[in-house]
Amino acid sequence: MGTQTKASWRRQFRTYRRSLSARSYHARSSLIVHRALTTAAAASARVVHVYWPITTQREVDTRPLIALLRGRDVEVVLPVVTSFEADTPTLEHRRYDGPGSLTPNRWDIREPENTKRVLPDVIDVVFVPALGVGRNGHRIGHGSGYYDAFLQSVTCPRVALTYEACLVPSLPNASHDVPVTTIVTEQQVLAP
Repeated sequence: MGTQTKASWRRQFRTYRRSLSARSYHARSSLIVHRALTTAAAASARVVHVYWPITTQREVDTRPLIALLRGRDVEVVLPVVTSFEADTPTLEHRRYDGPGSLTPNRWDIREPENTKRVLPDVIDVVFVPALGVGRNGHRIGHGSGYYDAFLQSVTCPRVALTYEACLVPSLPNASHDVPVTTIVTEQQVLAP
């Protein structure tokens, strides 16, 4: 039953994303990015893990966040998928050296190529993608488990970026799900 529930939440969140006009998408993403930069975790961070957005799916656009962090001399790290097997979802983390260092993977997600590998234990904060987030700190992603596996290896703050309309009282979770420590929407920053 839990899987069904997650699937129905995924459908609801994706439907909302599809409803966003280009103008609304950019405005909401911009508000989320500026709130994310004001979080205590981001303010003191020297090494930040951020995802590169899938803009065609209206994923919160982190490109301005990446540019602003780099403007503060923060080392930005992006995920690289190292296993496409469903039972071993693994990422490694590579320094972002600008748009020229990015290459699309098999899912058309841009990843840094031939840049310095960064170990998870030096990351100060992780900005986590989410289709939706519960006020209980649990998030729903695309369902492949990459971030769940990665987040088990970090102790730093975990910040989910999501739309206010995709923030719900609580979401189902499994034993392997790692809750986020902060949630940022276009209207608020909250700690579960």
